[in-house]
Amino acid sequence: MSGRTESKFWGVVLALGITGMGLFFLFGVMEESRSINGPTPLFVGITAGAVMFALLRGPVGRAIGKMLEGQQGHDDQLVERVEQLEDRLSELGGDQLRMAELEERLDFAERLLAQRDAAPALRKPGE
Repeated sequence: MSGRTESKFWGVVLALGITGMGLFFLFGVMEESRSINGPTPLFVGITAGAVMFALLRGPVGRAIGKMLEGQQGHDDQLVERVEQLEDRLSELGGDQLRMAELEERLDFAERLLAQRDAAPALRKPGE
């Protein structure tokens, strides 16, 4: 798996796990409180819902959301390293252009030397 896909997978697993545990707890408490008369089950249900809402809307929920979206915090050293690599890459592009120009000059010089060497062979032997 790629890093982003893996992060998304674990984000989904975490979100479903937290939601499942919360619902399991809520239904368990509701089942146990059936025998209790009064508003206790209602308060327990509202409290459990509020805790789930706070978890999913708070820092835990934002972290899960970032994992699902694939956003990660910027590492200053990583950003600096990428900038250095981009600068080096642009330098290498310039070096490649200079190398291509030198190859052209070398080819031209070889052709001139070949013409100079071939010129005496074309003359008549008595001249």
